Amino acid sequence: MIPRFPLPTLALLVCCAVFFHLSPAASAAPTVVERPDWAKFFTDAGVTGTLVLLEDGARTVQVHDAARAAKGFLPASTFKIPNSLIALETGVAPGPDTVFPWDGTKRSIEAWNADLTLTQALRVSCVPIYQELARKIGPERMKWWVSAMGYGNADIGDAIDTFWLEGKLRISALEQAAFLQRLAHDGLPLSKRTMALVREMLVEERTANGVLRAKSGLTARVVPNVAWWVGWVEKGDKRWFFALNIDADHPEALAARKAVVKTVLASEGIWP
Repeated sequence: MIPRFPLPTLALLVCCAVFFHLSPAASAAPTVVERPDWAKFFTDAGVTGTLVLLEDGARTVQVHDAARAAKGFLPASTFKIPNSLIALETGVAPGPDTVFPWDGTKRSIEAWNADLTLTQALRVSCVPIYQELARKIGPERMKWWVSAMGYGNADIGDAIDTFWLEGKLRISALEQAAFLQRLAHDGLPLSKRTMALVREMLVEERTANGVLRAKSGLTARVVPNVAWWVGWVEKGDKRWFFALNIDADHPEALAARKAVVKTVLASEGIWP
């Protein structure tokens, strides 16, 4: 059974469904172009993985390791993006400044041992708070929204508070970039308010020249570990969407996530 929604939300869902069904631009997949020259950035960082770079309006998507870019992996904490969207849209979290009190349990990540707003919880990637959100959303609504947004294989399984960490949910780097592009352009079946709030929550860097929005992730509960960094750059009316995942088989790999992406962005004249 589909969860009940207010009439304005239902109308928005219908409009979005019609648009994406009828729009040739929305359904036309860009051509994948391999960038073997990017291999040196991965080699220099000592990591193995893939990177997708999608520019708005381009007929091609540039990729290092196209086979891996199409392979689904657990999203880990990059799922905090759709989790935030769903929590805000359903009212489970009324707004980005909603405070979640610390439960008093001491955890190894010190930043988690405090009262946090939703925005702060996203930025420090606080797993317990997002598990609480998922439980409050509940399996039925979560399954419906993940499917409605077209997020990866949309398989949330049976464990409502761990499915993105060690469950069956899978998403590829290509799918991550496409999902973020829809979020950037109000192309998800959600209110514009919700999407605007989450876009602002994702701001990682803001300069006079543009904005970098991003989220990291690490599949720390499974072997082999995979580390993510996904997001996009905005400069005026131009946008470039990126999604990287790498094998996180040594401690230095975590820092390499951002380093590889930023090196590629700099080589392409995109960021900073």
